[in-house]
Amino acid sequence: MSTRPNAASLAFPVITHRSSENYDPITWVGRVPVYATTIIVALYVLSMIGVAVALASGADGLLEKFRFNTEDALRHGEIWRCFTYAFVNPPDPWFIISLVMVYIFGRDVEQYLGRKGFVRLYLGFLLLGPSLLLATALVTGQIFTLSHGWANFAVFLAFAALYPGAQLLFQIPAKVFAWVLLGLSSLQLLAGRDWPQMLVLLATAFLAYYAIRHGSAMKLEFMSRLRPAAGRAGRPRLRVVKDPDSEPVDPHRIIDPLLEKISRDGLASLTRREREQLERARALLLERERR
Repeated sequence: MSTRPNAASLAFPVITHRSSENYDPITWVGRVPVYATTIIVALYVLSMIGVAVALASGADGLLEKFRFNTEDALRHGEIWRCFTYAFVNPPDPWFIISLVMVYIFGRDVEQYLGRKGFVRLYLGFLLLGPSLLLATALVTGQIFTLSHGWANFAVFLAFAALYPGAQLLFQIPAKVFAWVLLGLSSLQLLAGRDWPQMLVLLATAFLAYYAIRHGSAMKLEFMSRLRPAAGRAGRPRLRVVKDPDSEPVDPHRIIDPLLEKISRDGLASLTRREREQLERARALLLERERR
């Protein structure tokens, strides 16, 4: 029985006409490409080292100036806490895992949205939690703290919304991993009755899903810019131009090795020519299924 994928199972976005701004790195460090995702991870690593040094030197009071709580943000005007809270992270294995997730999956999301769109979305992940808690504090008069940011986890959720069928560890689809991790995190917060964190987690997860699947339909300028850079005038229609002088081409001979490369090294490993080949083969499969 053939295991070749059909066109419906290829959950790749249209990439043939995309600007190089979507998938070319900002710069190179030796042979390592540097994307916006790379810079974000580097900032987290540097801040983690700084937090470790501060804790070792007994400068806990200094770190408190960067953590988020609604009282200081509202009464003392320390608005910077809405951003800096995410970077007060002591060395922790789970935090390292979240950085690995951002590094691996964030690059694919960045290539889909474009660099500017990805940075806007990530800032939205960072600021959504403090904004919700500040609004809740104004209504209820209570004081809320936020010691954990869900932005890094939201990057993986955005990847799962973009490529739900992508096979990850043990060939489990990305959407299954996303639901399992989201469910476990929610149960953990539920057991601890941490309702503010629960609110932030669910709201951030919703933003990750909605920004990828429906962001282009929103009227807000921030979200409307989250569409693929070359698709802002509408998703281009796929059309196969037949060449009577050309021989029939089996699209599976093109797609199969490229899918193996993607599963092994990620979508970012494809060259510009390979991306164009993948899109042409996908268009040919779609044309054949319509017949």
